[in-house]
Amino acid sequence: MTLDSLTDLSLADIEAVPIEEIALLLARDPYPGLDCQAYLAHLDRFAEQARLRIDGVLGGPAIARGLSHYLFQEEGFRGNKQDYYNPSNSFLNDVLDQRAGIPLTLSIVYVAVGRRLGLPVSGVSFPGHFLVRYDDREQTFFIDPFNRGKLLNEDDCKKRLNDMTRGSLTYRPEFLYASSNREILIRMLTNLKMIHMLQKDFQAALETLNHILLFSPDGAPELKERGLIYYELECFNLALQDLEAYLMKQPSSPDRPTIETCIDELRDKVTQIQ
Repeated sequence: MTLDSLTDLSLADIEAVPIEEIALLLARDPYPGLDCQAYLAHLDRFAEQARLRIDGVLGGPAIARGLSHYLFQEEGFRGNKQDYYNPSNSFLNDVLDQRAGIPLTLSIVYVAVGRRLGLPVSGVSFPGHFLVRYDDREQTFFIDPFNRGKLLNEDDCKKRLNDMTRGSLTYRPEFLYASSNREILIRMLTNLKMIHMLQKDFQAALETLNHILLFSPDGAPELKERGLIYYELECFNLALQDLEAYLMKQPSSPDRPTIETCIDELRDKVTQIQ
């Protein structure tokens, strides 16, 4: 099956598709003519060069440091702290062109190159800050590509979570489990949706929510969000359908009275239009 879009991907075995190819399919929304193969070739070349730096290096931490030195010192990849909420940070082609991104996209670069080298690396959807897991069965540690490949152990990650949430979120071991491709894609899309909402680009947020619901069709919060965006865009009938579906999925939701009021208003508007 040829994959040209996220719609195609939703019909395929997403876990069998390399995560970098999934990220490039996502980038085809803003870049319809994107040459995905050209960017995959860039990653191939990075791996070829990185292999020269780590051949003969022993031990997971030393290997990880060698790959990090190549990507972040020699190639110049960096966390885009100055313009963090720029949508381009979420598109892998822009990250490869500009050598700047957010934790998630820089982790995808790290994993894509690492896997080409046969390294036991995977993405970790850690709360608030995406990481890379290195697990060679002898030891497990974590890599922060947003901070030039800093190595972390489990205690470091616990402290980060506590500092970031001020103790409001209790650490659980599964926070550091390897993430599935589906989980990573949904996190990428959720990041983009948040950026579009901050920029009040409701049309782009709507398109992103449609993608999320392709891969998470039972997502009640996304249905509610989409319904409210439809309302904002004056697509009243579609808004009504989504909000009614939301309450069917979440009948005991604390926001039920507010949503019911919104539904009553929408029914009036739909009736007036007819």
